[in-house]
Amino acid sequence: MTKAVDKVLKIIQDKYSKNWVDTKTIAEDAGLSRSVISIYLSQLYKENKLTKKNGRPVLWKLIAEKNPFQDMIGSTGSLKEIVKRCQESIVYPPNGFPIIITGPSGVGKSFLAKNIYKQAKSIKAIDSQAKFITLNAADYANNPELLSSVLFGYKKGAFTGANEDTLGLIDQANNGYFFLDEVHRLPKESQEKLFSLLDSGQFYPLGENKIAHKVKVRFIFATTEELDSFLLKTFMRRVPLHVKLPAFKKRPLVERLSLIFDAFKNEAIRTNKEYFISNQIIEELSQNKAAGNIGAVENAIKLLCAAVYTEHTNDSKIYIGTKDNRDSYVAVSKDFDVNNYSSLQKRDYDLLSNVHQELLNSVENNNNISDQVLLLMKFLKKIDYLKDDVLIENIEFKVKQAIKNVLTRKYGVKLSLSDDELYQISFGMSLYYFISNNDFKMDQLVKKFENLYPRTMYIYNRFLDEVNSDEKFKELSIPWLLLLFKDKIKMIESIKYTGIILAHGDNTATSIQSVVNNLCGNYIFEAFDMPIDVSIHEINEYVQKYIKSQKDREHKGIFVLFDMGSLTQMFTEIKKYSNCELLVINNVTTATALDTGIRIQRNDTFNDITKAANRFGKAFGTQYYEGLSDKLNIIVSCMSGVGLSEEIKRMMLESLSNKFEIITMDYKDLKQTLENHEQKFFDKTKFVVTTTDIDTNLDIDIINIYDIMEKSGYNYLERLLLDSGEQKPNIEALMDKMLKFFTIEGIKDRLQFLNPDVVIDEVQLITQKYQEYYDISFDGKTKLNLYMHLSLMIERMLVNARKEENSNVSFDSEKEKEFYSVSKAIFKSIELKYNFKVNDYEISLMYQLLHSYI
Repeated sequence: MTKAVDKVLKIIQDKYSKNWVDTKTIAEDAGLSRSVISIYLSQLYKENKLTKKNGRPVLWKLIAEKNPFQDMIGSTGSLKEIVKRCQESIVYPPNGFPIIITGPSGVGKSFLAKNIYKQAKSIKAIDSQAKFITLNAADYANNPELLSSVLFGYKKGAFTGANEDTLGLIDQANNGYFFLDEVHRLPKESQEKLFSLLDSGQFYPLGENKIAHKVKVRFIFATTEELDSFLLKTFMRRVPLHVKLPAFKKRPLVERLSLIFDAFKNEAIRTNKEYFISNQIIEELSQNKAAGNIGAVENAIKLLCAAVYTEHTNDSKIYIGTKDNRDSYVAVSKDFDVNNYSSLQKRDYDLLSNVHQELLNSVENNNNISDQVLLLMKFLKKIDYLKDDVLIENIEFKVKQAIKNVLTRKYGVKLSLSDDELYQISFGMSLYYFISNNDFKMDQLVKKFENLYPRTMYIYNRFLDEVNSDEKFKELSIPWLLLLFKDKIKMIESIKYTGIILAHGDNTATSIQSVVNNLCGNYIFEAFDMPIDVSIHEINEYVQKYIKSQKDREHKGIFVLFDMGSLTQMFTEIKKYSNCELLVINNVTTATALDTGIRIQRNDTFNDITKAANRFGKAFGTQYYEGLSDKLNIIVSCMSGVGLSEEIKRMMLESLSNKFEIITMDYKDLKQTLENHEQKFFDKTKFVVTTTDIDTNLDIDIINIYDIMEKSGYNYLERLLLDSGEQKPNIEALMDKMLKFFTIEGIKDRLQFLNPDVVIDEVQLITQKYQEYYDISFDGKTKLNLYMHLSLMIERMLVNARKEENSNVSFDSEKEKEFYSVSKAIFKSIELKYNFKVNDYEISLMYQLLHSYI
């Protein structure tokens, strides 16, 4: 069984270390029956490894390592910051630092001091055997010499009656804590001696002036008085931390109730009775304004219990208050869970359930929002007795900050709320603090509001994150959306498009968002500031999460504005999870975002907004179609660089009928695009032109530019273009341009005198005359060879113009003689132009090149 219990404990530790979990879920995770799991859970509960919350279902939670501060009511509430600072005083190197606690009598200064000591031991900041020494300076207010001797000790003979050396309390506190209460009663002489000790870590007992006592003591001081009135400034400068505990009446109602029930629980333990306390008694105690604060309340409770105990010593259950209505009583036994107690009673839950149901009915009946607002106001009026001004004031401060920072500054929604309306909203939100985590659910209302008001719900949740990010708080605060936004809901929901701004940097995107939303006076864009090194996958996660949050509303389209990256990749990724019309705009600026935002606000058509964005797109880039392009296209990508690709694109645009969009891509990008996309992405791509062979599983034609120079390659290109509706003369014109270009590129470094751009026109004309005379058509490779040969031949003739003609060449056959005569006629014009004569040897070389065609 031990192994099985350990397995169950490990499951809870691994999966539910900070959360409540029910028996059924643990049973499913462990693969065991609920009855068996219940036995193991009970065993772990008895071993104090789990805590449980009774209800339907019973919930279990791992008991975290004990923190002494957890025993303090309010440690996670009104005293949270105080506890944090106290913890800092413990761990600050090398030995912490002194702290002074102020506050009226009876607020728990001594209790806090003792918990600081316990926590220091718990985290091993001090030894487990270290002492906690306490002294109340008020006990020696009339005898400063006696106080000094008690504090610092004395040497034999220091005064009458000092018969032996005696250690003081500070010596006794060495390596531990010294708590000096009512420090304001400390004489100036003792203060001076203390701040010397704080500085040097040593002091002289009374009557000693040679040998100092060295100690390592952590000091906690406490007083009910104002610090500046009684303590020396030199002393105060040596105590860096000051915390002030609030009076009982200044504590939130939830904490006042917890303190009351904790006191009743202590009496239940002391008397071994179960006390039933009427709501009237609880309410009276919660309003206690006695000077003794928590101490006064505890004494009042002790007297209440004592009064009834003497009359019911034999009863196990004792009632405090009238017995008219059992439902209005709170039962407190020795097992009472102070931390998980819900201060809302049955009548309160009935009211809450009723207003929840009435709201649901009102929403389903499409009633006016104003009717629903009145419904909530009426409910708040009925539970007026639950108002806790301290708590409400705290919430109201956070509400005002969240309105300013989130709703107004970020989303451009300006609310006109009176002080009374803000108070009502804060009062409504304060109910969260009176309800146990699983006591009440509003998930039905949440779903209704998400369906009806998706945009309003989205920014309301961002607003609530600022007030209190706890998910239960957000759920229970849903009704107050109506009080907060009321007349603004219609305006917020009027936006039918989804706008997103993405930019790298700490606040680039949110700055643009703030400007645009505020100028439009409405929530148009959400924005995400992204790290500089963020990947396209991570960017997509931002967008996907946001679009999913808007899933319950009818999109007319999505506009994504971002600062840099691949338009195509961004568009394709978003399209994987959204079927809406989509426009992606690159290189976002405030101007582009504002122009798009105004059009979104006007509810322009998607096409109109897209056309307007495309005007910016000439400089910045836009995409509003799925796939590589929304037009028939040819991709050109050369391994040798974008320059060559751009030249081929230029020749295609000059020669073809412009039925195609010519897209140039870096070779690396082309390979990644082919690998990362499906066939559909290339539906409008006719073929790809490259300078090397590429393997792909896609059904897409890829042509090596150098293969086009061969007859088979040229025929392949010609067929693809003809099938796409291109005219044959245009294809031939393209081929001529490409041949000319590649010839020029090939002979640039080989010609020493002639300009390649000029001579190429000459050789093209010569080649054309040969084709016309013999009624033939050379393939690309032959033409390329001819162009190269003729260009170099013309330069050779110019250089060797004065040399004798080679006479060793003869033309014997009729075919050769005809070629010689034709060549002489073809070269006549170039001979006259450059003043040289093409010799017989050069003509014989031409014959070798062309004889297979003649």
